[in-house]
Amino acid sequence: MEAAKLLCDSLFRWLENREECAGELSKLTQELENVPQGSNIFQAFRAVLSRSAASASVSPTPTATEAGVSSSAFNKASELIKEDEKVGTSIQKLLRDLKVRCGEDLKVRCGEAPLGAHADELDCEVTSQLMWALARRSKTPVPLDFLRGFNRATFFRHMTPGGLAPAEASDFICKALGLDRSPEITSSLKVSAKEMVKNIELIGIKAEAGSKALGATGLGISLYDLIGECEKMVKGNRVTEASKFLQDSSRQILEGQQKLKEQLDAMHEIIQKLVQMKNLIQNLGGYSLSMNEDEQRIMAYIMGTCTDNTVVSWLQELTHQNEFVNLLRFFRENLGRIFLDLTNPSGDDIDIVFVAHGRIVDLFMPAGGLVPTPNIRDTVIYSPWNCAIDSNTAFGIAQGFIRVTNREFYNNMVGNIAQFEPNPLPDHWNSMRGSLHNIPGILLSPVTQEERAWDFFHQFWTNRGMEIEDRVIIPYVVPQDEVNAFREIPLYMFIFVTSCILSIHDRTATVHLAACLGRGGSPARPEEWRTQYAYTSDGTVMTVNMDDRDMDTELFRALRSLFGGR
Repeated sequence: MEAAKLLCDSLFRWLENREECAGELSKLTQELENVPQGSNIFQAFRAVLSRSAASASVSPTPTATEAGVSSSAFNKASELIKEDEKVGTSIQKLLRDLKVRCGEDLKVRCGEAPLGAHADELDCEVTSQLMWALARRSKTPVPLDFLRGFNRATFFRHMTPGGLAPAEASDFICKALGLDRSPEITSSLKVSAKEMVKNIELIGIKAEAGSKALGATGLGISLYDLIGECEKMVKGNRVTEASKFLQDSSRQILEGQQKLKEQLDAMHEIIQKLVQMKNLIQNLGGYSLSMNEDEQRIMAYIMGTCTDNTVVSWLQELTHQNEFVNLLRFFRENLGRIFLDLTNPSGDDIDIVFVAHGRIVDLFMPAGGLVPTPNIRDTVIYSPWNCAIDSNTAFGIAQGFIRVTNREFYNNMVGNIAQFEPNPLPDHWNSMRGSLHNIPGILLSPVTQEERAWDFFHQFWTNRGMEIEDRVIIPYVVPQDEVNAFREIPLYMFIFVTSCILSIHDRTATVHLAACLGRGGSPARPEEWRTQYAYTSDGTVMTVNMDDRDMDTELFRALRSLFGGR
């Protein structure tokens, strides 16, 4: 975002200028302290004030020169004061512009009612944009969405309560990023990002000289007002007090400058650590049934930053952590390389279609759990609960042309359609973002080498035919000879892993599921199923009318071998 870049550049200009200002004020104070007794000290200070407000081309007044205040001291102080006022005003305008832009982007990404309190969401986005500008300034390749995820899980964790306790989460994050451990991550980083933004807000704000509210930080001190305050003191014959005030103000200015510099340095340190973590994920080695040190660091980062209780609970088991890392490898290999071939290289929403064996279980969870992060726009389920799909339906989902008006149901065990077709039958697909009810747990199983479908999908994948414009098909197919590394996994973990991969590529996605959702041996829950969407009786299959549509025979053959048909 250009507004963040301009603000970042102005902050560094301000830092340099304030450091010089502090030095020049100290020099000027020393010169004024050395004014010979009997000189008109009040006139000398008035000369400082008038000289500071005037053009740099005007020479200091004779009174000041006669008093022993050098022309170079006046000129330098004047130039720096004028520059300080100019940059401070610019920073305030740029910060306002950045907040407006971030607010507009939040409405686009999160809707009119963003997650969490709007003010906190805005602060989080402003902080993330500033960190991204810092990263680009230092030519550090870190994705913006990766920064957003980190900030939401640390400095703004209160917006999305969940996951581990804050102290435990901080410990995991510090371990993962190689930071000094502490009960709170903000302590190990010396200062929080939120405080950094608050300090930036003080720059350029007019305040009375000597104001404790702003003067304590040295960020809001107006140099014009500072010299004016000195003038009042000298006029009242409090020359020693004026000199001390000027020296103290110089020190406070330097302290304020140093504090903001340390905050920016701390943010840069975080950025460097996050780049290292991103590289660890992108450079995962081969599939394994155990984790090495780098993979343990990845898991520590995931555990520390995840605020989804369901995901964190699932990851508590070591075997599940191994499965997660292998799933991360699977998606990194099969999704990461596809981003390079998509029609729109960055910034736009893509559609990801999961193809797998599926079933539902009697473990309910909020539908919103399948839309866990802002980079998952929605998750769409097509069949009613306790319903299988055939190859026509799977093909329609994969290609993106399926329509509610084209769906049909059949059941080879029940002859009367009234006994198995949902009633009522919704006139829309089952959107998880739009649902306020709980859904049954969805488990996905991989296609293994023993199945005929494996050869079709493996060949199709080898030919890189799994992306159609901006629609990506991800079949849950076990990599060759890696059957022990992949098991039945909840859909919410598939989506969470997808979110992780999307974040390091700065992409967003809508997830679509092409899988059968029969209950198997799980207890029937018709009331809950109907409340959330709809359901069918055992053995029912949903199909769609293909309308003589041109079909990709290779993809359809692969889906036919997995789902069958009439």
